Amino acid sequence: MFILSGLSEAVSFLTVFKLKRKGKSGKSGTEDEGKDTDKGEFLYITRLKKSIKYFPPAGFLIGMVLASIFYVFNKFLPVQSSILVSIFFLYIITGGLHFDGLSDTFDGFFAYLKSGDKNRFYKAMKDVNTGAAGNMAVIFYVLIMWSLIASVDPAQSFNFVSGGAIPDHNFFIFNRGVNLTYLTLLTFPMVGRYSIVVMSYFSNTPDNFKGIGAIFTEGTDIWSFIAASIFTLIIIYFFLKLAGIFSLLITVFIILFAAFYFGKRFGGVNGDMLGFTVKLSEVVFTVVLIGFTKILY
Repeated sequence: MFILSGLSEAVSFLTVFKLKRKGKSGKSGTEDEGKDTDKGEFLYITRLKKSIKYFPPAGFLIGMVLASIFYVFNKFLPVQSSILVSIFFLYIITGGLHFDGLSDTFDGFFAYLKSGDKNRFYKAMKDVNTGAAGNMAVIFYVLIMWSLIASVDPAQSFNFVSGGAIPDHNFFIFNRGVNLTYLTLLTFPMVGRYSIVVMSYFSNTPDNFKGIGAIFTEGTDIWSFIAASIFTLIIIYFFLKLAGIFSLLITVFIILFAAFYFGKRFGGVNGDMLGFTVKLSEVVFTVVLIGFTKILY
């Protein structure tokens, strides 16, 4: 029951599917209302911290939805169009979560590059209006992900029992002709949510950026990091074998580099920068995975 509770909390936060019912309060009056509000906020933060270890499983569920959407739409649409629809549904399923972090971080980063002033970085990120850099970042993310996944040969399947596209190598677990398109859609959202755990564990949140990001940077302990890592490694190895492990390790390296850079330049990360990390890790993992298989095979 505890696992289901933590997973449902993670799914509720990361997607538009609200699996946990809101607490009910029958009290009224300013003093009691304030106490109830503070208590409810404290309980919510506590539950959210406990759910951090379940972010990768929640991401895997998102991947299952994306793969299913691709399967359905590919019945009557071309492969490229079906992939684009799947990426669009990623936005719908998550309610745009992390897309806004990507855009805000790029706005702040470009403001910093132009001026060299950290205050411009903070100000641009807090601006409710998305700038040109932020809009371009989201557009490029969609184009990169779409072009990468669409580059997979739709006729390519993996069969290591009777031979196939990748014979004599046990890089993929399936031997019944599973296409890399499905495997990529299935796993990249999980890696993206795992990146929140990695970045949060190796980062902190500066005082002038306290907010939702601080919940994760302060709440990700060693056990949450280990649990999330074990789940991610098991799933990646089960579906993608050594190709997936290699891609995951490269992705984690990039995340750690980003954590070091953000810490050195800006004193840590906030919620938007965690969202940026999600999108960055999704792109890196997909690039390495598809590029790795293309180069070798």
